[in-house]
Amino acid sequence: MLVSTVVVSAQANDTASSSAANSAAQSSNPASTEGIQKRWNEFGVWGGISFDATTLIGKTPDAKFGNIGLRYGRVLKTSKTVAFEWTIDAIPLSILSNNRSTFVPNGTGGFTVTQTRKSVYGWGLAPIGLKFNFRRNRRVQPFGQATGGFLYFNEQVPLAGAARFNFTFDFSGGVQIVNSNRRAFTIGYKYQHISNGYRATFNPGVDVQMIFAGFSIFK
Repeated sequence: MLVSTVVVSAQANDTASSSAANSAAQSSNPASTEGIQKRWNEFGVWGGISFDATTLIGKTPDAKFGNIGLRYGRVLKTSKTVAFEWTIDAIPLSILSNNRSTFVPNGTGGFTVTQTRKSVYGWGLAPIGLKFNFRRNRRVQPFGQATGGFLYFNEQVPLAGAARFNFTFDFSGGVQIVNSNRRAFTIGYKYQHISNGYRATFNPGVDVQMIFAGFSIFK
């Protein structure tokens, strides 16, 4: 009887020690089942704003820009620390504001050229998106992304003689904070180029530097 009691006690101790060791290992090294997983879907909304434009590629220095987007993403592949995602963004609203030349008759048979700031509205789609989340099994995940698509405005932009339909591409980076309920908050910086691709008489192009934020749900 004494021997049986000792054996049972030893087995219980071994089981408890094994469970404690497994719990400690999981705490110190998150399991591969945690974090963003392959075949997850991301549904989100985001918005961004730019108060000035650069002239790295485009030639419109005085532009201001803002937009709102809806996102769908599909996680195609994951490694130990990186999640690769394909994204599609629908842009229901974009606003581009810049100075435009206006010719005003001066009463002497000539014209006076004035600069007037005007806002133009558009919508678009970015069906090509490549997104990499690093440290995918952590709460705070740095990410990098590139997207390509188009915007269609209600007037020619950024000046008369250009085009209403414009191509877009951008590069962005930031952090995505993902909690245990698969809710995520995103904040980042985006460099975007807007151009009609020489499909019109003029193609000055617009470069904007945006700060953006968004909220997503992974399912």
